[in-house]
Amino acid sequence: MAVVGDRIAERAAEDFGRAAPHVVSALERLRTPHAADPERIQAAILLAARGSLTLLEDALEHAREDWPDLLDRAGLAGDDWRDRIDAELGHA
Repeated sequence: MAVVGDRIAERAAEDFGRAAPHVVSALERLRTPHAADPERIQAAILLAARGSLTLLEDALEHAREDWPDLLDRAGLAGDDWRDRIDAELGHA
């Protein structure tokens, strides 16, 4: 389980409005594999969800079952994933 950083929390607020605390809580409860950067997984979930709570639940399940595939689905599987996150969420 990983704490959500400021830019993930800000994106959750932008995308989900009043439901953002629920989204942040769900992201923090998610167990991330040791081989993965937690912010990368969290960003992939938000990008895949596109502001939809239904798609958020799907992305969370996808992260639990096949996180590399989720990264691919969200466009964060390549070596440029840090640049892509910066482009989507702003610089850390």
